[in-house]
Amino acid sequence: MVLRTVSLGLLALAACSAAPKKNGTDTGSKPSPTAGYDAPKPAADVKLSEKLAPVTERISQFKEASEQLSKSAKAIDEKNATLAKQFFSSAQVLVGADAVASLAPMFADGGTPDSKKVAERATQFKEAADQLLKAGKSYDDGNRNLAEQLFSTGEILVGVDAVAKVAPIFREGAPPRITTPTIKVDPKAPPQPKVSGNSEDDDEAAHVPPPPKVGTLAGTIQIDGKAASNAFGLVTLEPLSGKAKARQPKRSVVEQRGREFLPHITAVSVGSTISFPNFDTVFHNVFSTSPTAPFDLGIYKVGEAREYQFTKEGIVRLGCNLHANMSAYIAVVSAPSYVITDGTGAFSFRRLAPGKYRLKAWSEKSKAPITQEITIKPGKNEINVGVSGDAPTGTQPDKFGAKRG
Repeated sequence: MVLRTVSLGLLALAACSAAPKKNGTDTGSKPSPTAGYDAPKPAADVKLSEKLAPVTERISQFKEASEQLSKSAKAIDEKNATLAKQFFSSAQVLVGADAVASLAPMFADGGTPDSKKVAERATQFKEAADQLLKAGKSYDDGNRNLAEQLFSTGEILVGVDAVAKVAPIFREGAPPRITTPTIKVDPKAPPQPKVSGNSEDDDEAAHVPPPPKVGTLAGTIQIDGKAASNAFGLVTLEPLSGKAKARQPKRSVVEQRGREFLPHITAVSVGSTISFPNFDTVFHNVFSTSPTAPFDLGIYKVGEAREYQFTKEGIVRLGCNLHANMSAYIAVVSAPSYVITDGTGAFSFRRLAPGKYRLKAWSEKSKAPITQEITIKPGKNEINVGVSGDAPTGTQPDKFGAKRG
Protein backbone atom coordinates (compact mmCIF):
# COMPACT_ATOMS: atom_id res chain seq x y z
CA MET A 1 0.00 0.00 0.00
CA VAL A 2 1.36 3.41 -0.97
CA LEU A 3 0.79 6.15 1.57
CA ARG A 4 0.77 9.80 0.66
CA THR A 5 1.43 12.89 2.74
CA VAL A 6 -1.35 15.42 2.30
CA SER A 7 -1.16 18.83 3.92
CA LEU A 8 -4.11 20.59 5.49
CA GLY A 9 -4.18 23.00 2.58
CA LEU A 10 -4.32 20.09 0.18
CA LEU A 11 -7.23 18.62 2.07
CA ALA A 12 -9.32 21.70 1.41
CA LEU A 13 -8.36 21.46 -2.23
CA ALA A 14 -9.27 17.79 -2.36
CA ALA A 15 -12.80 18.30 -1.16
CA CYS A 16 -13.35 21.02 -3.77
CA SER A 17 -11.30 24.10 -4.46
CA ALA A 18 -14.33 26.35 -4.85
CA ALA A 19 -17.37 24.50 -3.56
CA PRO A 20 -20.62 26.37 -2.96
CA LYS A 21 -22.56 25.77 0.22
CA LYS A 22 -25.42 23.85 -1.29
CA ASN A 23 -23.91 20.79 -2.87
CA GLY A 24 -20.14 20.90 -2.56
CA THR A 25 -19.42 21.41 -6.26
CA ASP A 26 -17.97 24.24 -8.27
CA THR A 27 -20.29 25.47 -11.01
CA GLY A 28 -17.60 27.03 -13.15
CA SER A 29 -16.23 30.00 -11.25
CA LYS A 30 -12.68 31.25 -11.69
CA PRO A 31 -10.10 28.80 -10.31
CA SER A 32 -9.04 29.58 -6.76
CA PRO A 33 -6.41 27.15 -5.51
CA THR A 34 -6.63 28.45 -1.95
CA ALA A 35 -10.42 28.41 -1.64
CA GLY A 36 -11.89 25.80 0.68
CA TYR A 37 -15.25 24.16 1.06
CA ASP A 38 -18.13 24.93 3.36
CA ALA A 39 -17.92 22.07 5.80
CA PRO A 40 -18.90 21.82 9.44
CA LYS A 41 -16.15 22.44 11.95
CA PRO A 42 -15.44 19.46 14.18
CA ALA A 43 -16.42 19.76 17.81
CA ALA A 44 -15.83 17.47 20.74
CA ASP A 45 -19.58 17.12 21.38
CA VAL A 46 -20.60 16.33 17.78
CA LYS A 47 -22.66 13.14 17.74
CA LEU A 48 -23.27 11.21 14.56
CA SER A 49 -26.42 9.21 13.83
CA GLU A 50 -26.80 5.57 14.76
CA LYS A 51 -26.40 4.58 11.10
CA LEU A 52 -22.91 6.05 11.25
CA ALA A 53 -21.88 4.08 14.33
CA PRO A 54 -19.07 2.31 12.37
CA VAL A 55 -17.78 5.75 11.33
CA THR A 56 -17.84 6.99 14.92
CA GLU A 57 -15.89 3.89 15.96
CA ARG A 58 -13.30 4.43 13.22
CA ILE A 59 -12.89 8.06 14.22
CA SER A 60 -12.14 6.99 17.79
CA GLN A 61 -9.67 4.38 16.57
CA PHE A 62 -7.87 6.91 14.37
CA LYS A 63 -7.63 9.42 17.22
CA GLU A 64 -6.31 6.81 19.63
CA ALA A 65 -3.87 5.48 17.03
CA SER A 66 -2.63 9.03 16.48
CA GLU A 67 -1.95 9.37 20.20
CA GLN A 68 -0.16 6.03 20.35
CA LEU A 69 2.04 6.91 17.38
CA SER A 70 2.84 10.32 18.87
CA LYS A 71 3.93 8.58 22.05
CA SER A 72 5.98 6.15 19.97
CA ALA A 73 7.73 9.04 18.21
CA LYS A 74 8.52 10.65 21.54
CA ALA A 75 9.90 7.36 22.88
CA ILE A 76 12.12 7.07 19.81
CA ASP A 77 13.56 10.53 20.48
CA GLU A 78 14.16 9.45 24.09
CA LYS A 79 16.05 6.37 22.84
CA ASN A 80 13.52 4.00 24.40
CA ALA A 81 13.12 1.51 21.56
CA THR A 82 11.14 -1.00 23.61
CA LEU A 83 8.50 1.51 24.67
CA ALA A 84 8.36 2.97 21.14
CA LYS A 85 7.59 -0.48 19.74
CA GLN A 86 4.89 -1.07 22.36
CA PHE A 87 3.11 2.16 21.41
CA PHE A 88 3.43 1.31 17.72
CA SER A 89 1.96 -2.14 18.33
CA SER A 90 -1.00 -0.55 20.11
CA ALA A 91 -1.66 1.67 17.09
CA GLN A 92 -1.32 -1.36 14.82
CA VAL A 93 -4.04 -3.20 16.75
CA LEU A 94 -6.35 -0.17 16.56
CA VAL A 95 -6.17 0.52 12.83
CA GLY A 96 -4.89 -2.72 11.34
CA ALA A 97 -1.48 -3.78 10.09
CA ASP A 98 -2.05 -2.51 6.54
CA ALA A 99 -2.71 1.04 7.75
CA VAL A 100 0.73 1.31 9.34
CA ALA A 101 2.59 -1.12 7.06
CA SER A 102 5.04 1.57 5.94
CA LEU A 103 6.26 1.92 9.54
CA ALA A 104 6.44 -1.75 10.45
CA PRO A 105 9.96 -2.45 9.07
CA MET A 106 11.54 0.14 11.33
CA PHE A 107 10.20 -1.67 14.41
CA ALA A 108 11.24 -5.13 13.22
CA ASP A 109 14.49 -6.71 14.35
CA GLY A 110 17.35 -4.76 12.84
CA GLY A 111 15.12 -1.83 11.91
CA THR A 112 15.89 1.82 12.57
CA PRO A 113 12.93 3.76 13.98
CA ASP A 114 12.43 7.24 12.52
CA SER A 115 10.51 9.55 14.85
CA LYS A 116 9.69 12.04 12.09
CA LYS A 117 7.99 9.42 9.94
CA VAL A 118 6.09 8.04 12.92
CA ALA A 119 4.97 11.53 13.93
CA GLU A 120 3.93 12.24 10.37
CA ARG A 121 1.73 9.17 10.33
CA ALA A 122 0.26 10.22 13.68
CA THR A 123 -0.71 13.56 12.12
CA GLN A 124 -2.30 11.82 9.16
CA PHE A 125 -4.52 9.71 11.39
CA LYS A 126 -5.52 12.78 13.39
CA GLU A 127 -6.40 14.70 10.22
CA ALA A 128 -8.24 11.68 8.80
CA ALA A 129 -10.35 11.47 11.96
CA ASP A 130 -11.22 15.14 11.50
CA GLN A 131 -12.24 14.54 7.87
CA LEU A 132 -14.38 11.53 8.80
CA LEU A 133 -16.14 13.56 11.46
CA LYS A 134 -16.90 16.31 8.96
CA ALA A 135 -18.02 13.70 6.44
CA GLY A 136 -20.36 12.10 8.95
CA LYS A 137 -21.89 15.44 9.92
CA SER A 138 -22.46 16.32 6.24
CA TYR A 139 -24.02 12.90 5.68
CA ASP A 140 -26.41 13.39 8.59
CA ASP A 141 -27.26 16.85 7.21
CA GLY A 142 -28.31 15.23 3.91
CA ASN A 143 -25.36 16.45 1.83
CA ARG A 144 -24.22 13.12 0.41
CA ASN A 145 -21.97 14.68 -2.22
CA LEU A 146 -19.92 16.77 0.19
CA ALA A 147 -19.84 13.90 2.69
CA GLU A 148 -18.22 11.63 0.11
CA GLN A 149 -15.69 14.31 -0.85
CA LEU A 150 -14.66 14.76 2.78
CA PHE A 151 -14.49 11.01 3.28
CA SER A 152 -12.24 10.76 0.22
CA THR A 153 -9.76 13.24 1.70
CA GLY A 154 -9.48 11.02 4.75
CA GLU A 155 -9.01 8.03 2.48
CA ILE A 156 -6.13 9.74 0.70
CA LEU A 157 -4.47 10.45 4.06
CA VAL A 158 -4.55 6.96 5.50
CA GLY A 159 -5.08 4.70 2.49
CA VAL A 160 -7.95 2.71 1.02
CA ASP A 161 -7.59 -0.27 3.37
CA ALA A 162 -7.81 1.82 6.52
CA VAL A 163 -11.32 3.08 5.71
CA ALA A 164 -12.60 0.19 3.58
CA LYS A 165 -15.19 -0.95 6.14
CA VAL A 166 -16.96 2.43 6.21
CA ALA A 167 -16.52 3.35 2.53
CA PRO A 168 -19.86 1.76 1.44
CA ILE A 169 -21.75 4.08 3.79
CA PHE A 170 -20.51 7.17 1.94
CA ARG A 171 -20.52 5.69 -1.57
CA GLU A 172 -23.85 3.92 -1.66
CA GLY A 173 -25.79 5.22 -4.66
CA ALA A 174 -22.72 6.42 -6.56
CA PRO A 175 -21.15 4.59 -9.55
CA PRO A 176 -18.67 1.78 -8.82
CA ARG A 177 -15.47 3.23 -7.37
CA ILE A 178 -12.15 2.52 -9.08
CA THR A 179 -9.50 2.24 -6.36
CA THR A 180 -6.49 1.08 -8.36
CA PRO A 181 -3.32 3.06 -7.58
CA THR A 182 -2.88 6.26 -9.55
CA ILE A 183 -0.27 6.42 -12.32
CA LYS A 184 2.33 9.18 -12.56
CA VAL A 185 2.19 11.25 -15.75
CA ASP A 186 4.48 13.83 -17.33
CA PRO A 187 3.16 17.26 -16.22
CA LYS A 188 4.73 18.83 -19.32
CA ALA A 189 2.81 16.64 -21.79
CA PRO A 190 1.19 18.68 -24.60
CA PRO A 191 -2.59 19.24 -24.51
CA GLN A 192 -4.97 16.83 -26.21
CA PRO A 193 -7.03 18.00 -29.23
CA LYS A 194 -10.63 19.16 -29.03
CA VAL A 195 -11.89 15.88 -30.52
CA SER A 196 -10.23 12.51 -31.14
CA GLY A 197 -11.18 9.34 -32.98
CA ASN A 198 -11.21 8.58 -36.71
CA SER A 199 -10.94 5.05 -38.08
CA GLU A 200 -9.74 6.26 -41.46
CA ASP A 201 -6.89 8.25 -39.95
CA ASP A 202 -5.97 5.14 -37.95
CA ASP A 203 -5.90 3.03 -41.13
CA GLU A 204 -3.76 5.51 -43.00
CA ALA A 205 -1.34 5.75 -40.09
CA ALA A 206 -1.11 1.94 -40.03
CA HIS A 207 -0.62 1.84 -43.83
CA VAL A 208 -3.77 -0.22 -44.35
CA PRO A 209 -4.45 -0.22 -48.12
CA PRO A 210 -7.79 1.17 -49.34
CA PRO A 211 -10.29 -1.21 -51.01
CA PRO A 212 -9.85 -1.98 -54.74
CA LYS A 213 -12.83 0.24 -55.52
CA VAL A 214 -13.33 3.31 -53.40
CA GLY A 215 -16.40 5.29 -52.50
CA THR A 216 -16.35 8.50 -50.49
CA LEU A 217 -19.09 9.91 -48.31
CA ALA A 218 -19.47 13.54 -47.24
CA GLY A 219 -22.31 14.99 -45.27
CA THR A 220 -23.58 16.87 -42.26
CA ILE A 221 -25.58 16.09 -39.17
CA GLN A 222 -28.56 18.40 -38.78
CA ILE A 223 -30.25 18.90 -35.42
CA ASP A 224 -34.03 19.22 -35.55
CA GLY A 225 -33.72 20.13 -39.23
CA LYS A 226 -31.19 22.89 -38.67
CA ALA A 227 -27.44 23.10 -39.14
CA ALA A 228 -25.43 22.23 -36.03
CA SER A 229 -23.72 25.08 -34.21
CA ASN A 230 -20.83 24.33 -31.88
CA ALA A 231 -22.05 20.76 -31.44
CA PHE A 232 -19.83 17.80 -32.22
CA GLY A 233 -21.15 14.40 -33.17
CA LEU A 234 -20.31 10.89 -34.36
CA VAL A 235 -21.09 8.90 -37.51
CA THR A 236 -20.44 5.15 -37.82
CA LEU A 237 -20.78 2.78 -40.77
CA GLU A 238 -21.15 -1.00 -40.69
CA PRO A 239 -21.48 -3.18 -43.84
CA LEU A 240 -24.85 -4.97 -44.08
CA SER A 241 -23.39 -7.91 -46.02
CA GLY A 242 -20.47 -9.94 -44.77
CA LYS A 243 -18.83 -9.84 -41.39
CA ALA A 244 -16.77 -6.72 -40.80
CA LYS A 245 -13.41 -7.12 -39.13
CA ALA A 246 -13.53 -5.80 -35.59
CA ARG A 247 -11.28 -2.89 -34.67
CA GLN A 248 -8.50 -3.64 -32.23
CA PRO A 249 -8.77 -1.95 -28.82
CA LYS A 250 -6.52 1.05 -28.39
CA ARG A 251 -5.18 3.27 -25.65
CA SER A 252 -6.32 6.89 -25.52
CA VAL A 253 -6.15 9.88 -23.21
CA VAL A 254 -8.84 12.21 -21.90
CA GLU A 255 -7.14 14.82 -19.78
CA GLN A 256 -8.29 17.34 -17.21
CA ARG A 257 -6.65 20.65 -18.05
CA GLY A 258 -7.80 24.22 -17.40
CA ARG A 259 -10.88 22.82 -15.65
CA GLU A 260 -12.15 21.12 -18.79
CA PHE A 261 -11.87 17.72 -20.41
CA LEU A 262 -9.79 17.33 -23.56
CA PRO A 263 -10.77 15.88 -25.96
CA HIS A 264 -14.38 16.98 -25.58
CA ILE A 265 -15.44 13.92 -27.58
CA THR A 266 -13.35 10.77 -27.98
CA ALA A 267 -14.28 7.79 -30.17
CA VAL A 268 -12.66 4.42 -29.43
CA SER A 269 -13.35 0.80 -30.30
CA VAL A 270 -14.90 -1.59 -27.78
CA GLY A 271 -12.30 -2.89 -25.33
CA SER A 272 -10.17 0.27 -25.43
CA THR A 273 -8.55 1.72 -22.32
CA ILE A 274 -8.53 5.43 -21.58
CA SER A 275 -6.21 7.22 -19.17
CA PHE A 276 -7.56 10.27 -17.33
CA PRO A 277 -4.58 12.43 -16.24
CA ASN A 278 -4.96 15.56 -14.13
CA PHE A 279 -2.87 18.53 -15.31
CA ASP A 280 -4.53 21.10 -13.03
CA THR A 281 -3.35 22.35 -9.65
CA VAL A 282 -6.77 21.45 -8.22
CA PHE A 283 -8.18 18.02 -7.59
CA HIS A 284 -10.68 16.44 -9.98
CA ASN A 285 -13.11 13.52 -9.69
CA VAL A 286 -13.97 11.95 -13.06
CA PHE A 287 -17.18 9.91 -13.07
CA SER A 288 -19.93 8.59 -15.31
CA THR A 289 -23.44 7.44 -14.49
CA SER A 290 -24.08 6.34 -18.10
CA PRO A 291 -25.48 2.77 -18.29
CA THR A 292 -22.78 1.91 -20.86
CA ALA A 293 -19.99 2.46 -18.34
CA PRO A 294 -20.80 3.69 -14.82
CA PHE A 295 -17.62 4.41 -12.87
CA ASP A 296 -16.04 6.78 -10.36
CA LEU A 297 -12.28 7.40 -10.49
CA GLY A 298 -12.15 9.26 -7.18
CA ILE A 299 -10.11 12.38 -6.47
CA TYR A 300 -6.46 12.67 -7.39
CA LYS A 301 -3.99 15.49 -7.82
CA VAL A 302 -1.90 17.04 -10.58
CA GLY A 303 0.53 14.67 -12.29
CA GLU A 304 -1.58 11.59 -11.56
CA ALA A 305 -3.99 9.50 -13.64
CA ARG A 306 -6.32 6.55 -13.40
CA GLU A 307 -7.42 4.29 -16.25
CA TYR A 308 -10.68 2.65 -17.24
CA GLN A 309 -11.43 0.01 -19.87
CA PHE A 310 -14.60 0.47 -21.95
CA THR A 311 -16.04 -2.95 -22.76
CA LYS A 312 -19.54 -2.07 -23.99
CA GLU A 313 -20.71 -0.12 -27.05
CA GLY A 314 -22.49 3.16 -26.39
CA ILE A 315 -22.19 6.83 -25.49
CA VAL A 316 -20.62 7.66 -22.14
CA ARG A 317 -21.01 11.13 -20.65
CA LEU A 318 -18.23 12.21 -18.32
CA GLY A 319 -18.45 14.65 -15.47
CA CYS A 320 -16.31 15.97 -12.64
CA ASN A 321 -17.91 15.65 -9.25
CA LEU A 322 -15.96 18.67 -7.98
CA HIS A 323 -16.55 21.01 -10.94
CA ALA A 324 -20.08 20.92 -12.31
CA ASN A 325 -19.20 22.83 -15.48
CA MET A 326 -16.93 20.04 -16.77
CA SER A 327 -18.42 17.63 -19.29
CA ALA A 328 -17.19 15.37 -22.09
CA TYR A 329 -18.18 12.26 -24.04
CA ILE A 330 -16.68 8.87 -24.86
CA ALA A 331 -18.17 7.12 -27.90
CA VAL A 332 -17.45 3.40 -27.62
CA VAL A 333 -17.84 1.96 -31.11
CA SER A 334 -18.19 -1.57 -32.48
CA ALA A 335 -18.56 -0.52 -36.15
CA PRO A 336 -15.40 -0.76 -38.30
CA SER A 337 -15.70 2.78 -39.70
CA TYR A 338 -16.30 5.91 -37.63
CA VAL A 339 -15.54 9.63 -37.67
CA ILE A 340 -16.25 12.56 -35.37
CA THR A 341 -17.91 15.59 -36.94
CA ASP A 342 -16.67 19.14 -36.62
CA GLY A 343 -18.68 21.74 -34.69
CA THR A 344 -21.00 22.34 -37.65
CA GLY A 345 -21.85 18.66 -37.99
CA ALA A 346 -19.74 18.09 -41.12
CA PHE A 347 -18.08 14.71 -41.65
CA SER A 348 -16.42 12.66 -44.41
CA PHE A 349 -15.28 9.12 -45.16
CA ARG A 350 -12.55 8.81 -47.79
CA ARG A 351 -11.99 5.07 -48.30
CA LEU A 352 -15.15 2.98 -48.26
CA ALA A 353 -15.84 -0.15 -50.25
CA PRO A 354 -19.00 0.26 -52.34
CA GLY A 355 -22.05 -1.50 -50.90
CA LYS A 356 -24.88 -1.20 -48.38
CA TYR A 357 -24.18 0.08 -44.88
CA ARG A 358 -25.92 0.64 -41.58
CA LEU A 359 -25.28 4.26 -40.63
CA LYS A 360 -25.57 5.51 -37.07
CA ALA A 361 -25.41 9.21 -36.23
CA TRP A 362 -25.34 10.99 -32.91
CA SER A 363 -24.85 14.55 -31.72
CA GLU A 364 -23.95 15.72 -28.25
CA LYS A 365 -27.33 17.49 -28.39
CA SER A 366 -29.09 14.09 -28.81
CA LYS A 367 -30.16 11.51 -26.28
CA ALA A 368 -29.36 8.55 -28.52
CA PRO A 369 -28.08 7.75 -32.04
CA ILE A 370 -30.37 7.34 -35.05
CA THR A 371 -29.94 4.43 -37.48
CA GLN A 372 -30.58 4.23 -41.22
CA GLU A 373 -29.43 2.20 -44.21
CA ILE A 374 -27.46 3.80 -47.04
CA THR A 375 -25.81 2.66 -50.27
CA ILE A 376 -22.26 3.72 -51.11
CA LYS A 377 -21.52 3.82 -54.83
CA PRO A 378 -18.03 4.08 -56.38
CA GLY A 379 -16.89 7.69 -56.37
CA LYS A 380 -18.49 10.57 -54.48
CA ASN A 381 -21.53 10.16 -52.25
CA GLU A 382 -23.30 12.80 -50.17
CA ILE A 383 -25.88 12.72 -47.38
CA ASN A 384 -27.50 14.91 -44.75
CA VAL A 385 -28.50 13.12 -41.56
CA GLY A 386 -31.12 14.40 -39.15
CA VAL A 387 -31.03 13.83 -35.40
CA SER A 388 -33.11 15.15 -32.53
CA GLY A 389 -31.88 17.81 -30.16
CA ASP A 390 -33.52 16.11 -27.20
CA ALA A 391 -30.56 15.73 -24.83
CA PRO A 392 -31.03 17.30 -21.38
CA THR A 393 -29.62 20.80 -21.08
CA GLY A 394 -27.99 22.50 -18.13
CA THR A 395 -25.56 21.27 -15.54
CA GLN A 396 -25.06 17.54 -15.20
CA PRO A 397 -26.21 16.01 -11.86
CA ASP A 398 -23.56 14.90 -9.40
CA LYS A 399 -22.53 11.26 -9.16
CA PHE A 400 -25.34 10.56 -6.71
CA GLY A 401 -27.87 11.92 -9.22
CA ALA A 402 -28.54 15.14 -7.28
CA LYS A 403 -29.11 18.41 -9.10
CA ARG A 404 -26.23 20.89 -9.24
CA GLY A 405 -25.92 24.55 -10.14
